[in-house]
Amino acid sequence: MITCEEFFAEFGDYLEGRVSPEVRKELELHLSQCRACHVLYDSSCKTIKIVTDSCSFDLPQNISDPIVDRVMAKLRTDRS
Repeated sequence: MITCEEFFAEFGDYLEGRVSPEVRKELELHLSQCRACHVLYDSSCKTIKIVTDSCSFDLPQNISDPIVDRVMAKLRTDRS
């Protein structure tokens, strides 16, 4: 099974459906066995749904990518 750190490294691509079927299977196995990562996944999905459903604004990718990168770096740091 993959580690939480390995899960975090693939998390963004997983959410966007940009991982291979093999990696997806490993990530989903990890999610099924790791409560902390499952909570992160569930919270992220709910947040994405809220933001998407609100249609209040769209951030350009050159703004949103650095934000996502900082959040993911913080998550990795907190898990260490």
